[in-house]
Amino acid sequence: MKKYVLGFLIYSSFTFGQTLTFEEGLNTFINNNYDILVQKNEIEKAKADIITAKLRPNPVFTANFTYYNIRNFSDRSNTQNSFRIDQEIETANKRSIRIKLAEKLLQYTQLNFKSSLKDYINTYLNAYTQLLYDKLQLENSKKNLEDFQKVLEIAKIQYEKGFLPALDYEKLKLSLIDYQKDYYSNLESYNKDKEYLKFLIKSDFDDINPESLFSYNQQFEDIDSLIEKAIEKRYDVKSSKVNVEASQLQVDLNKAMAIPNVTVGLEFDGYAEKYQFLGVGFSVPIPIFDRNQGEILKSKINLIQSKILYEKTIEQAKTEIRQLYYSLKSKESIMNEYKSKYEDVKKLKENTEKAFALRGINVLTLLDTYKLFREFQKSYTQAKIDYYTVLYQLKLATGDYWWKR
Repeated sequence: MKKYVLGFLIYSSFTFGQTLTFEEGLNTFINNNYDILVQKNEIEKAKADIITAKLRPNPVFTANFTYYNIRNFSDRSNTQNSFRIDQEIETANKRSIRIKLAEKLLQYTQLNFKSSLKDYINTYLNAYTQLLYDKLQLENSKKNLEDFQKVLEIAKIQYEKGFLPALDYEKLKLSLIDYQKDYYSNLESYNKDKEYLKFLIKSDFDDINPESLFSYNQQFEDIDSLIEKAIEKRYDVKSSKVNVEASQLQVDLNKAMAIPNVTVGLEFDGYAEKYQFLGVGFSVPIPIFDRNQGEILKSKINLIQSKILYEKTIEQAKTEIRQLYYSLKSKESIMNEYKSKYEDVKKLKENTEKAFALRGINVLTLLDTYKLFREFQKSYTQAKIDYYTVLYQLKLATGDYWWKR
């Protein structure tokens, strides 16, 4: 009875509807992920900074009323009225530089957002490949459990006919628990990791399609070509370069801020009801002590830092490409080794099952072969996942975010 109940569980867990491919999940992730949506709003904030940068200083209106006879407010002969409008005028091209700086920072924010997508997509990649590993392990554990149940049925017949010792039969029955445990553990991991991927892409699905990942194959050029492509296309390199340009504009703006603005004013004065005066004036701060020296120095240091960071970003990109390239070659060799031996190990398992059915081997040999096959199967699955994970990570590292384009 247990066998058929378990069989129903296995069947029901693989009755899927909507299947998610890697590309579909990636597009959904980029459009729906919470962190990406939050980060995308930084661009809108940078656009608002341009609006602020374009604003001019507001005029200042001043009104004064003086009564010389406070005992009689109705007596207008002893009053003085003064109305004045002052307008600050920016000098040294400050507004133009400020606008250019805001526009450059918007460009930096847009590039920085695209650069951050690389890290976000790596999160999606790890979640998808982990779920894919769970799925393959679940399918493998299902098949291994079914195969072992068949062997157990043969062992039962041999035991009942007296060909198999009771101790060996008990070993096989106890070993069944290990296969059941393996299945349920993989089922748990699959369901938990599926929920996490659903959260990341903010969308529902029933299953994933392994072929959407495993069918992809790209031969990369030599390392030098990959590095050249990365420096040309990577958004972190582009954003670092724009950051240098923005830092230079900040230096220019701080130097301009050292030149004082001019405030011009128009004033109307009235004394009693007989005398009225109209005057103009202006004021300019005298830059004797404060010439914005500290901010100019800080912005120059920031410029030096941005140039160092730009150089670091380029070298970091080169290092990342080299590391991933060597890792890809290693993962590819490992995967191919497992692939070349998989049919042999599978044939060994099948021959061992046949030999056991014919009473040509003992239980210990059977269990050892099954253990060998399961470990080989798990390692082969992991090798495939590792290879395709690094393959896409290298693609990301060159500045290409899309799986097939």
